[in-house]
Amino acid sequence: MEGRLLRVNLTDRKITMEQIPEPYLRDYLGGSGLAAKYLYDEIPAGSEVLGEENKLFFSIGPLNGSNFPTSGRYNVSCRSPLTGIWLDSSSSGKFGYYLGRAGYMAVIIEGKSDQPVYLYINNDSVEIRDASSIWGKKISESIQAIEQECGVKGSTTAIGPSGEKLIPIACLINDGGRAAGRGGAGAVMGSKKLKAIFVSGDKDVSIADKESWRKVTRELTGKVVDHELTNTLKAYGTGVAMAMAPQSGDAPTKNWQIGDWEGYAKISGITMANTILRKHSPECHVCPIQCARYIEIEEGPYAMKGSGPEYETLGSFGSMVLNDDLESIAYMNLLCNEYGVDTISSGSAIAFAMEALEKGLLSKEDLGGINLTWGNIEAILAVLRLILNKEGIGDLLGQGVKNAAQVIGKGSEDFAVHVKGMELPMHDPRAFFGFGPTYATSPRGACHCHGYLGGIEGRNTIPEAGINEIQDRHALSGKGILTKAVQDLSTAVHSSIICVFTIYSLGASDLAQALSAATGISYTGEDVLKIGERIFNLQRAFNNRFGITSADDVLPPRVLTSTIGGPIEGLVPNFKEQMEEYYQARGWNASGKPSQAKLEELGLDFVIGELYG
Repeated sequence: MEGRLLRVNLTDRKITMEQIPEPYLRDYLGGSGLAAKYLYDEIPAGSEVLGEENKLFFSIGPLNGSNFPTSGRYNVSCRSPLTGIWLDSSSSGKFGYYLGRAGYMAVIIEGKSDQPVYLYINNDSVEIRDASSIWGKKISESIQAIEQECGVKGSTTAIGPSGEKLIPIACLINDGGRAAGRGGAGAVMGSKKLKAIFVSGDKDVSIADKESWRKVTRELTGKVVDHELTNTLKAYGTGVAMAMAPQSGDAPTKNWQIGDWEGYAKISGITMANTILRKHSPECHVCPIQCARYIEIEEGPYAMKGSGPEYETLGSFGSMVLNDDLESIAYMNLLCNEYGVDTISSGSAIAFAMEALEKGLLSKEDLGGINLTWGNIEAILAVLRLILNKEGIGDLLGQGVKNAAQVIGKGSEDFAVHVKGMELPMHDPRAFFGFGPTYATSPRGACHCHGYLGGIEGRNTIPEAGINEIQDRHALSGKGILTKAVQDLSTAVHSSIICVFTIYSLGASDLAQALSAATGISYTGEDVLKIGERIFNLQRAFNNRFGITSADDVLPPRVLTSTIGGPIEGLVPNFKEQMEEYYQARGWNASGKPSQAKLEELGLDFVIGELYG
């Protein structure tokens, strides 16, 4: 098992290639796991988030660059400008495939350039190239210019004007609207004057046991293809979840206040499929699920064609702000993709501002005369443009709802819905109780991907972790234990690195088969979960370094009170009991640190000195 790391220092324009130590690959796999090991070692306490000491770590895993299902993904990690703590953000498309074919497991970006640049990677040819002509341009135009200049087939991930302006919710976009969306990695990239990375390659990917690899790839691809949800996602995309909201109660509505709304069906993936969806070649490499949407609006104020909104965007620009106009949501999604901004955080910030205006904590004058009322599409678009351009009230809202509430005050903190500074994704912990401890303890703040409960709670088991019975989503016990198991599995998936949607059809033992064939190391399902646990605890130690304690493992007040109406009215998670169970299952002490015994068990002895002196 081997892997190469490309180290690029933008300050002195130095490019070096390193061999990743074999124990790192064995114990952390790749993706977010490998990033955790390198960034824990290399980002010191006390460093500035937008300073030279913060580093960007682009990585893939042992399953990328190949024909394994959903293996076109890549991961980018750094310290987040939104939360100040750990950040890893994953994107699909083809970038991860080409990085693997170029022969690299990881690229680490350090230092700062004094002028706009982009990084060119084509097999062993690596160059830092001038990007002055595209600095300030939107993402699609920038990517087109870069790929024309490079002249070979490949993939580009880039930031837009919002990342250049260091907006803390800025993101990276690649391959026609695929986003490494959350936490502000785009701002870190902008701080380094790095506009984009282009990668191409045609090297064969090293597979340890090719015969086993062919067999396991064929078998596991069949399991993904045959799963009932694969066909649903292929037909209707992730937006099908919006159609289920009247029964599940899962879609946050009117800034997490109400539990029922007549607009769900109007903005669902089913409606999209019946109106603006168009046939398009798959955007994600070797993906049998094909949930990505390609849409076309032929006329009117929102005329466009391109990547369509996912469920999270339908929630943030739809149900959260009571906007039932699907075409307008698609257009808002396009704007965010062109400027490079996270749709969840920006939509949530607008919903927060709406409620602040309604309660008299903001005035129309504060909003530059914009009448930001519920469902007012023109007003939503106007405020979104201010966020994208870092102008007026948009400058404040682009800092995230936590920072905005700290400035506004007057009780606005009570409806600023975030954990550790990151806005909640569009899944309600009152609908699925397991999301309570998941959001409270995710290493990057509120996140459903770092503990993909959607694939397990009420649906599947994890026998390798002793979860042998499907758990009811509103069960009052077992959520802490379930959360730990799902987080460990999700972390291993993010480090492998494949799509979390495979959790619906593939378990830890399936993943172990693939990793064993690819690397030549014999893994079991239990080994896979242990690796996930090791990585999760190292990311927690990274956050402990930057001040995170048990006092930060909380949920916002809004989701600990009942919705008004809807199928989950009156259902509130027993959060205190959940967290007590979770801490015991994790082996964390009362202050929120992994215990010394747990660190020793996981082979993280090098962390003990910093955490415990």
